[in-house]
Amino acid sequence: MAFSTRPSLGPESYRWGVLGVAFLVHATCIALIWQAVPPLKQAMAPTLGTEWGAVVVVYAAFSFGMMLTQLPGGTLGDKYPLRYVVGAGAVFAGVATAIRALAPTLTGQVVLSLVATIGMGLVNPNLIKIVTEWFPPEQLGLGQGLLMSGNTLASGLAFSLSAGVILGAVGSWQYVFVLYGGLTVVAGLLWLLTVRSPRDTERPTNPETGLPFQTDSGVPLRESLSAVARSPSTPWVVLLSILSFWAIIGSLSVLPEFADAMAFDVPELILGTPLFLATLGALTLPVLSDRFGRGPILRVGVVGLATGILLTGFAPSLPVFVLGMVVAGLFGGGLNAMFYLLPGALADIDNAHVGTMAGVILSLGQIGATVASVLGAQVLEHADFIPGVPAVAESAMTVAIPVLLGLLCVGRLRLQEAVLDEDGTDAAVDEDAAVEG
Repeated sequence: MAFSTRPSLGPESYRWGVLGVAFLVHATCIALIWQAVPPLKQAMAPTLGTEWGAVVVVYAAFSFGMMLTQLPGGTLGDKYPLRYVVGAGAVFAGVATAIRALAPTLTGQVVLSLVATIGMGLVNPNLIKIVTEWFPPEQLGLGQGLLMSGNTLASGLAFSLSAGVILGAVGSWQYVFVLYGGLTVVAGLLWLLTVRSPRDTERPTNPETGLPFQTDSGVPLRESLSAVARSPSTPWVVLLSILSFWAIIGSLSVLPEFADAMAFDVPELILGTPLFLATLGALTLPVLSDRFGRGPILRVGVVGLATGILLTGFAPSLPVFVLGMVVAGLFGGGLNAMFYLLPGALADIDNAHVGTMAGVILSLGQIGATVASVLGAQVLEHADFIPGVPAVAESAMTVAIPVLLGLLCVGRLRLQEAVLDEDGTDAAVDEDAAVEG
C-alpha cells in the first residue's frame, strides 16, 4: 500500500515525501550510473582492450542515447501516470547497468549505455514534471533545485569514490556497476510503491484563475508536440541547452585527464569537488531565480560556468585548479538545475505540456554533451593548434567558450517570472505577460 493513504501524512508532508523519493531516483538513475564512467575509464580500458581515450565513447553514448529517448519519454509522461513511467524507467536503467559485468568489450559497453538511456529517458523529463505538479510557481526553483541536488551529490560521490574506495572494496569495475545498478533498481521500486499524482486539492493554484493547474496524464502526443513546436521560446531554449550541456558534460568527461595533465599532483579524492559544489549551485541558483528573476540568474550561470572551466584548464597551481573546479561546479550545477526549472517557467508552455517540453530541452541538449565529450578528449590527447598553449588549456577553451553564446539566447526566452516579494510572500504572477529575460 502506498504511504500516501496513511492519514498521518497530510498533503503538505506528502509533497515533500514525493520530492525525497524523486531525489533518490534522480541520484541513482541519472547520476550514479552515468558519472561513474569517467573515473573508471582507466580501470575499464585494459579489460576492454583499448586506450582510455576510446572509453570516453561509453560515456558519450549516454548523452547520445538521452538525446533520442527523453523526448518520447517526456511525451509518455504527459499521457500516462508518472508513477508507472518513472518507476519502470528506473528499474530498467538499473538492470541495464548491472549487466555491464557480462559485456567485457568496448562495443558491449557502448550498447549497454544506449540501452540504459531508454529507462533514463523515461525518468529524467518526468521528474521535472512531477515537481511541477506538486510545487507552486513561487516554490518551483526550490523544488527543482532540491531535485537536481540529488543528481549533483551522487555525481560527486561517483567521481570521488568509484575508482578508489568503491573499486577497492568490490574488487573490479564490473562489480562497481553491479552495485550502482542494484541501487537504481531499489530506488525505482521505492518510487512504484510510494508515489502517486496529486489530487485536485493538492495541485498548485493558477494565480490567474484561482483554480488548480491541470497537469495530469491523458494529453495526446500530437497536442503536446504541437504546443511545443508553436512556442516562440522553443528554438532559443534548445540552443541554450545545447551550449550549456556542451560545457557541463564536456568538461566533466575529461576532468580526470585534466588532473593527470597538470604539472602538479591533483589528489583523486578532490575530483568530486565540482560536483559537490554543483549541489550547492543547484540549491542556490533556482531559489535565487524565484526572487531575482529567471533571466538574470541564467546569465550568471553561463558566465560562471565558462569562467570556472577556463580557470581549471589554465591553472598554474593546485589552489587555482581547485578554485576552477569550485566555480565551474557551483555555476554548472546551478545552470543544470535551471533547465529543470525552465519547462515550467516558460510563459508560452502550458503545464499540461511540461513533460514534452522537458523532453525536448533535455534530449536536444545532449547533442552538445555528446560532441563535447568526444571532442574535449581528442583535443586533450592530440591538440597543438595554438603555439605555446598546453593541450589541457586548449581542451578547456573548446568546452568553455561556446557556452557564452548562450547569453544571446536568454534574452529571447519568454519567461514567466514567479518572484517572491521582499517580505517573502508570494508575488502575483501574470502568465499572459511574457517577461523578457
